[in-house]
Amino acid sequence: MTALLYVLVAVGSVSLATEAFLADRNDPPRQALLALALSIAVAYVSFALSLLPGLEAFRALYLLGGCAAAPASLWAIQRTFVQDEPSSTRSTQVVYLGTVAIAPPAALIHLLLYEGFPRLRWPGLIAGAFAFYGFGVALQRLWAAQEATHLRIDRNRMRYLFVVLATAAAFTALEGLARQLGPSPLPQQLSLSSRGVALQGPFPPFSTVFTGLGIYFLYHSVVMSRMLDLAELFSRITTILLSALALVLIDGLTFLWVDTFTVYPFHSAFQIFLASLVFLAAYDPLRERMAWLANRIFDRRSAQLKSVIKQLHGRLPTIIDTETLVDEILGGLHRSGRVPICSVYLWDDRLDAFRCGASRGHGELPPLQMVADHPFTTRFSRGAPWYLRSGVRRRAQHDPEQAEVLALMDAMNADLTLPLTSGATVLGWIHLRDEAWSDGYSAEEILLLEEVARSASVVLSNIRGFQAIEEQKRLAALGAMSAGLAHEIRNPLAGVKGAAQFLQAEELHGEAQEMLQVVVDETDRLNMVVSQFLDYARPFELALDTEDINQIVSHSVMVVRAGGIPDGVKIVEDLDTTLPAIRVDRTRMSQVLINLLHNALQAMPGGGTLKVRTARGRRRGGTRTLEVAVSDTGIGIDPEVQEQLFVPFFTTKQAGTGLGLPICRRIVEAHEGDLEVHSADNSGSTFIVRLRVDDLQGERGH
Repeated sequence: MTALLYVLVAVGSVSLATEAFLADRNDPPRQALLALALSIAVAYVSFALSLLPGLEAFRALYLLGGCAAAPASLWAIQRTFVQDEPSSTRSTQVVYLGTVAIAPPAALIHLLLYEGFPRLRWPGLIAGAFAFYGFGVALQRLWAAQEATHLRIDRNRMRYLFVVLATAAAFTALEGLARQLGPSPLPQQLSLSSRGVALQGPFPPFSTVFTGLGIYFLYHSVVMSRMLDLAELFSRITTILLSALALVLIDGLTFLWVDTFTVYPFHSAFQIFLASLVFLAAYDPLRERMAWLANRIFDRRSAQLKSVIKQLHGRLPTIIDTETLVDEILGGLHRSGRVPICSVYLWDDRLDAFRCGASRGHGELPPLQMVADHPFTTRFSRGAPWYLRSGVRRRAQHDPEQAEVLALMDAMNADLTLPLTSGATVLGWIHLRDEAWSDGYSAEEILLLEEVARSASVVLSNIRGFQAIEEQKRLAALGAMSAGLAHEIRNPLAGVKGAAQFLQAEELHGEAQEMLQVVVDETDRLNMVVSQFLDYARPFELALDTEDINQIVSHSVMVVRAGGIPDGVKIVEDLDTTLPAIRVDRTRMSQVLINLLHNALQAMPGGGTLKVRTARGRRRGGTRTLEVAVSDTGIGIDPEVQEQLFVPFFTTKQAGTGLGLPICRRIVEAHEGDLEVHSADNSGSTFIVRLRVDDLQGERGH
């Protein structure tokens, strides 16, 4: 049993550290945690094997692993808690260099000179003394870090860890000293289990329990950027104790009952088997009730949050609009009392940014209203399940991009950010702020909240898909109606125009002739509005063919030049000749570009530069695209106007119909592309057409 305990702690430590490392291999604290877990595993497994007959030589490997654990623990503490301290201090160098100089020779001398299982002689004593010096330096670094921090929460967490690690080191020293000073065992005269106990020494392996607990606390500090607070710890311990009490009760009653069947031992085994089945069948619901009771007693706020999350899981699948989804999530989390401040940010195509949809609670400052895609969503696009402020702050010490993410989280009142995603595309996120005095969200709470975010992501994707279908149905109905409406309008218009043109042939006074010309002009304008309305509302099919986008751009510019350009306007073409050919409707895409070029010319009445640029690009989510950007140096577009640019019939031009840009967007979206606008007052405007590139086409382009 003694050897098994060492192996179990070794396997558990490596499992936790490996899980953390595989989730983010570039994170230094995770790398250091894995190194520490591996060194402890080597030491513990070697010691467990050395307790078996004939395997005493593994004691040398135990010395090597134990010495390696000292610098590994120092590395883990420095990377997790004291990144801003230089790693080249004298004591740190002594630990690292001394381990390399002392551990291998000590292990080799012990292996060559000592047979059997004697007490650890002078090589082991030297190696052990140096290892404990390294542990002392690591603990000193941890204590200095908790003294330097200004946050009470972090200070308490580091103190918990310091006590656990110091206790583990103390018991390790005590057990080793007891083995040295105790009576010399006679392994050949003992059974296998008695041999393990005798060679362990007079003290049980308490050190392994505290070492495993220390690794577990470090794991929470690295992965969750928190450790178990006392309320959570008491809650979990109570649940385990109640479960153990139930098992003892069932086993005790079973043993009392089967005592009457001692004449037939097989009956006793069968009764114990049935009792075990009963316990396993009742354990899951029993454990849930015991965990609920323990949480209500020791961690009431967390229990309320879990209750709200359970309710949200039942309500979210029934929601069919974004506003209700946001209100349900924020309202439920805020009412739980566990989340004082929360907000939801969603992607806004019109703004080309994430916009704060709603928030609950009040911080020192109102949350940031808009956030750009990069760099905040970069890690979410790569699969990061959440951002924890303390974890981001740790990575920000060596990653400038994470420092910017940290600043954005502070501006948005966020301690925990959960993404809303559809594949690799980030649809938005949920921000949660904890109380300043709290120990942070527990690992269990974060995992439950992550499930809520996943459910919300599915609902949000379904809502957007449903809205797209509804838009298609609306346009189809509008197209069918517009065909009949155009017929009813155009026939009377043709009659009005014909009558006016007939009267123009008569000899009328000048004023009457002018009024007739107004009738003809306005009739033509109304006919143009009807035609554009038909283009916008009527479903159309694209005549797709493989085309060179640069040729389409050059042709569109030539058409605009032929129509005449204002004085003082210069047109510049900046075309990437390495772009691959793509499948587009040449006529429709030319219509889009000519419209954008005319708009740019009209935005520069006093002259300027009109630039058309083609280049490679990437859409949100990583899809490769081709970009056609039309830029002017005109008066720019007000933010309020930008929000209405693609709304049908909205226009700022006296003779405009307000359908040009909506039609352009419809054409681009029919190509599975995007049309975006970027503008600022007196700084010109840029309209960007993004067209998707198939993987095969992209490869040919390279």
